[in-house]
Amino acid sequence: MKEKMFVVNECFPANVKINAEHYFREDKFNCAEAVLKSVLIESGMLCPIQFIRMATAFGRGMGGSGCCCGALVGGQMAIGALFGRTKESGFPPEECGRLAKKLYDIFVERNKATCCRVLHKGLPFGSPEQLEACAKRTAETAEITALIVSEAVSCYGVALPHNMSI
Repeated sequence: MKEKMFVVNECFPANVKINAEHYFREDKFNCAEAVLKSVLIESGMLCPIQFIRMATAFGRGMGGSGCCCGALVGGQMAIGALFGRTKESGFPPEECGRLAKKLYDIFVERNKATCCRVLHKGLPFGSPEQLEACAKRTAETAEITALIVSEAVSCYGVALPHNMSI
């Protein structure tokens, strides 16, 4: 089977951002789930419930521990799903690692930290202020991820494997 080429358009990052925020606010997805689902669905890839289940553990900074921001992890998972290995052995694709690092670097540049505890500066979990901050960070991280995906596809001609078996 031939790989389908992802069609980049100017609406992709905005749609990913809007949908991630919707999944977070309205569908009650956690940050990792919302970013992962939004990027994959808008890219034309399936996002089966197994993917969402894997992302569930990363909400609230890895299950409430306050460590790495789940939105960042969801973006990394989306990059892995789109650009990661396609064979069960051998080295993973270098492009995937480059894109993952780019997401991390931009996230740190904008937020100054990746740790949920630091990002929320003591806001009680579930408070309106914490939920608002998390909704915005989820949407922004989804948009950054989408911009990185768009750049990889348009500038480097990277094909997204939409025919992957799941």
